[in-house]
Amino acid sequence: MTVERTVLIATWIIFPLFLLKFVPKERYREMIAVFLFFQTLTWLYSIGLTYFGLLSAPIREFPNATKINFSVEYIVFPTAAVFFQLTYPEKKGKVRRIFHYMYWVGAILLFMFLIGKSTELMTVKPGNLLRSSCNFTIELLLCRRYIEWLLKGKPFSDRKAGVNQL
Repeated sequence: MTVERTVLIATWIIFPLFLLKFVPKERYREMIAVFLFFQTLTWLYSIGLTYFGLLSAPIREFPNATKINFSVEYIVFPTAAVFFQLTYPEKKGKVRRIFHYMYWVGAILLFMFLIGKSTELMTVKPGNLLRSSCNFTIELLLCRRYIEWLLKGKPFSDRKAGVNQL
């Protein structure tokens, strides 16, 4: 088994287990919304970047269907977005929130760099890391705004299913 296959299998085991272990049950629906919305954003950005040659994945799960790495784009990055949302400092100052964005974007970039250096799952060029940092900052910001809009200031656990809230 190649290093790439081992990483892909580990990705499909470890990241879902992290989600099951660390996401509180009362926030499952909120985190599913984060996960799916971030997958949508990742898909849009990745397809565009791949089309223009700014992103490449020499080894892919579905080489005839897409030129992006499915597991990294649809499991790893959305999982990072879930943990970004879970640990978001709601009632902290602006500086603390900016550092929160920087921390999670840095964690994603570090993962990309390590995977790019140790496997052929993605090609990571130093110049593209700056572009990726901008992309992930925008994606996390959009995801955060979407969840704020979706929740309208209340967590899902405070809502009554099927009750009109007029």
